[in-house]
Amino acid sequence: MQIFADNLSRVTMSNNNIRIELVQNGPDNTTVSVGTLIIPASQASNFVNAMAKSLKQIDEQMKAKSEEGQADTDIQ
Repeated sequence: MQIFADNLSRVTMSNNNIRIELVQNGPDNTTVSVGTLIIPASQASNFVNAMAKSLKQIDEQMKAKSEEGQADTDIQ
C-alpha cells in the first residue's frame, strides 16, 4: 500500500503503539486525513533512526546530483 502525505497532524500513543496521523493538503488551505501510521512504541526509536538515516542518504544523493548539474552548467 502506498500513501501520499504532505504532513502529519497528530502523534499519539495508545496501547503501547504510536499513532501518526498522515494528511494531505486539500483545497482552500484544508487538510485531508489519508491514513494512520502505527508503530510499536518499543520500535519507535529504531524506526525513527532508520528513517533519518535513509532521508540523510537521499539528501546527500540529491545534493551530489545538483552539484553535478551545476558543474555541467559551468562548463558550457
